[in-house]
Amino acid sequence: MLTFLKEHKIGIIIGFFAYIYVLFVAVAPTNYNVTAPGGLTAVESNFIIEDHEMPDQFFSIYVYSYDPITAFQFMVLQNNEQFVLRKPTIREQENTIIDEYRQGQISKSVSYQISLIKAYTMAQDQDDTIIMDYGFEGLYIYDFPKRLDEVSIGDVIKEINGQLYADYEPQEFFDLSSHQQVTYLIQKNDGTEYVLNYDQIEGDVSFWFYPKYDIYQAFPAYELPGLNSTVGGPSGGMLQTLSIYVSLLKLNIPDIKISGTGTINSDGTIGRIGGIRQKIYTAEFNKVDVFFIPESHLDEIDGIDYSFVIVPVETIEEAANWLYETYNG
Repeated sequence: MLTFLKEHKIGIIIGFFAYIYVLFVAVAPTNYNVTAPGGLTAVESNFIIEDHEMPDQFFSIYVYSYDPITAFQFMVLQNNEQFVLRKPTIREQENTIIDEYRQGQISKSVSYQISLIKAYTMAQDQDDTIIMDYGFEGLYIYDFPKRLDEVSIGDVIKEINGQLYADYEPQEFFDLSSHQQVTYLIQKNDGTEYVLNYDQIEGDVSFWFYPKYDIYQAFPAYELPGLNSTVGGPSGGMLQTLSIYVSLLKLNIPDIKISGTGTINSDGTIGRIGGIRQKIYTAEFNKVDVFFIPESHLDEIDGIDYSFVIVPVETIEEAANWLYETYNG
């Protein structure tokens, strides 16, 4: 045995270091994450509208995100156009897994509320028996500089520089904050309140808010079983709104697969999302027939071969009108 080791010493040393290198490449994390094509989720399982059947043709779309990836994964994926590799932002580096979960639940809850509000109010224009009574109740804190120990994700801002939320529209109230030097009156989940005098320092990420709405009355009544899931995020807002709208008006939709992506804002505009190219690939892999997309993303999907109909829109009203005129006009 000793003779063998002596005769093959150089080869053994080279092999050992080659093994260590391969092992390192396979398991060593990089400072990159990856966004990859994902799948579809049936919207009908997230909402129940009393005496109305939710359509089964609508699907929200999601992508996979891995963080961090290994050096081996980086080498394999870096030249594959179906994947996006990027370094995390400072905001992402500061957030824990628990932070990300809480943020996902807030953005999903707000997305559900706005979807209901917009779908009911649009349907109300064609059926005056439909009722939607709601109000703006402040701003959820979605993200903030983590050095502020007293602040928690989900706290609600009630006043900005002494100005009460009830005196403003959501965007006007948001605009009261400079995010650099400001005084907030904030309410916690247990109803207690505290004052935060905030002075921005170098390295702080900015505050990030979501509007908080309460629905006081709605007819027909609704339930939100989708809130019980651990999946979060706001990018299904447009598809949720369209699905509820179709249900309320009992519109005729053929047996096709409709998907899309885009947040829903309180003024009806469709917001931008992440991973648009990966979502187009996901739609193609899942044989979607119609795909709604924020118009601002349209020039970002050049070069992708897809077989479905793309419907670019700027507002939820445009999307609803397209559905109505295409299948019920």
